[in-house]
Amino acid sequence: MGDNATEILFRARQREQARFHHAPLPIDYTAATAEFKQQKAALTRAVRSGDRDKVLVACHKAVVAWNQPARAWPDDWSRWQRALDDVFPLGGAPRMEDLG
Repeated sequence: MGDNATEILFRARQREQARFHHAPLPIDYTAATAEFKQQKAALTRAVRSGDRDKVLVACHKAVVAWNQPARAWPDDWSRWQRALDDVFPLGGAPRMEDLG
């Protein structure tokens, strides 16, 4: 690789284009808020059922939704992790990011 200005600029423009193509979409807060309320209610129902599998499924569905374009993980995502921690033996719960 040379240190001439043309090559430096060329590589910089390539990185710029790659970054542009991988830029996240803006979050659709209206849709995300409505979806979050449904996810929170589903988690509450699953926790109240006492069924580990229902809690796991609710957490999985939430992570899949949060990982979609124009979505984001909520500030209190740890609520879902705590629900998992409560239904699995100590240290046995999967991590939320591994459920997607």
